Amino acid sequence: METKNYDLRNKAILLIGIAMSLFHIIVLGFKPMETWSYRTYHVLFATILILLSKPLSIENKRLGNIINGVLIALTMVSFGYIALNSTDLVLYMQFKPHTFEVVLCTIGVLLVLETTRRCNGNAMPILAIFFILYGFLGQYIPGAAGHKGYGVSRIMTYAFSLEGIFGTSIGVSATYMILFVIFGAVLEGTGGARLFIDLASAVFGRYRGGTGKAAIFASAGMGMISGSSAGNVVTTGSFTIPLMKRTGYDPKFAAAVCAVASSGGQIMPPVMGAGAFIMAETLGIPYLSIAAAAAIPAIYYFASVYFMVDSEAIRKNLLGLPKEQLPETKQVLKDYGHLAIPIIILMYVLIIQCSTPIKAGLYGVYSSFIIAMFKKNTRYNVKQFFQMLASGAKGSISVVSACACAGIIIGMLSLTGLGNKLAGLIVSLSGGNLIVALVLSMFVLILLGMGLPTTAAYIITSTVVAPALIEMGCLPIAAHMFIFYFATMSAITPPVAIASYAAAGIAETNPNTTGWLAFKMGLAAFIVPYFFIYNPALIGQGSISEVVISAGVALVGIYFFASSLSGFLIKTMPLWLRIICFIGALLLIDAGLITDLAGAAFCGFVVIYQKYFNKKSNSSLKESV
Repeated sequence: METKNYDLRNKAILLIGIAMSLFHIIVLGFKPMETWSYRTYHVLFATILILLSKPLSIENKRLGNIINGVLIALTMVSFGYIALNSTDLVLYMQFKPHTFEVVLCTIGVLLVLETTRRCNGNAMPILAIFFILYGFLGQYIPGAAGHKGYGVSRIMTYAFSLEGIFGTSIGVSATYMILFVIFGAVLEGTGGARLFIDLASAVFGRYRGGTGKAAIFASAGMGMISGSSAGNVVTTGSFTIPLMKRTGYDPKFAAAVCAVASSGGQIMPPVMGAGAFIMAETLGIPYLSIAAAAAIPAIYYFASVYFMVDSEAIRKNLLGLPKEQLPETKQVLKDYGHLAIPIIILMYVLIIQCSTPIKAGLYGVYSSFIIAMFKKNTRYNVKQFFQMLASGAKGSISVVSACACAGIIIGMLSLTGLGNKLAGLIVSLSGGNLIVALVLSMFVLILLGMGLPTTAAYIITSTVVAPALIEMGCLPIAAHMFIFYFATMSAITPPVAIASYAAAGIAETNPNTTGWLAFKMGLAAFIVPYFFIYNPALIGQGSISEVVISAGVALVGIYFFASSLSGFLIKTMPLWLRIICFIGALLLIDAGLITDLAGAAFCGFVVIYQKYFNKKSNSSLKESV
């Protein structure tokens, strides 16, 4: 009986997933819908998928199935009513709703809280409940944090409106994000992962520590399309981590490399994560401007990881693989090279035509389905076609639930005016000092990031923190990019580091040890944002000469920064020399002639000392990683 229920549930998941993907492709490509109605259907599909794919974990399975069935029925009634009547409801819902509508809105809010709990853990729903209670009890809170308080009708209808759950974050989720997730699912389903993995192995596998370097580029390549840290780890790490272990890398190091490189996909153009699309929408600038601003810091991030992998390879004398054990570049391109065409088309539409991400995503999906049929080894049948559509829908549900729940929080911040008060509090606590405000903001983001997915952490904190940083003189794009970076790094920030834990599972190593090592390897992402706040040339803001000079010198600084963290330059460095190297690296990353000269002097001293005065052999010194 249990097996039968399981099979029925899987069939239902497949059918709902197919319907969800087709619905979005048809509406966005051919038949537009009214905004509120469309976004409501988007959340409705995702909610049903979550309820089906993540059933209640209780001993009484029959009771669990009954509860799930009731919740699915309530989902269809509450969300369906809004979707079918949105044109009329938008005129009066928040001001004079019927009791029946208040009940449906309340049910809808509770469903969003429950599905977010199932998908993303307890932290976010608890935070949303806190803000809902804050909306109720404002009149009892003393001081500036208090407000007049609102009743059930006002709070629930506001939360279940275009100002709350169905606001900007779900708007982005229902347009850009869903299309790129489907695109990534199709690319993966037709063999795109093999293209990145085999091509990276063919190009880098023969060189020193080649399997580690191939892992970086494979994860970066797939990650910049999928925009999912943990999903990318599972996709590419299943191949690259065992290969790194076989060629001499420590398992925890192999897992950390995969986790860090996979997480970097969210900050690497052209696609990045869902948060980048929300940033473009919030700032009211083209997505291409966001991608251009992200390019230089993303290069620094991956360069830092690359240098650390290279240092590890030198220290452990990890040679490349023999040519006969590697895939041939020509053969890889012959077998899978055509799968790069949809990516090129996507980038052409985004960059050359300067079209919307929606159009680029649609063209990417269409072309990936068509081009995969040109070769026998990537050709798919009808069953696989529908499985790819279902996979795309399932891949979106955690982001949809996070965006919906974040909408509740944003709605309460807006309704109560708390968002503006918190922004003022950050300015007040910092005493008007920008660096203090940045540090405070960083800690808020790290704390939120431990319990929230990237998109949710960015949405919530950008609402509160960005206005404060902008008020203190930051460029809007720099302030939002600062927030986005720290939100992204939640995937490798202990104690809750989802990407690191996924990689540790594949490598069969300790999750906590892997998490801390990944955090160390990704430390560039925690340093560079401070520098592009003070030197916007690092995010492409300024004249061409300013950007080129700042970027070039900072890249040298990143090399020494990575060396100081790995503990290896020409030879293994003692702690005192690593500190000097670290200081010199930071001075080089910083902008300005004086700091660049000082940084060059510090780093030059380290190089000269290691080359001419430190006569101890590398093998006689204790490894420092």
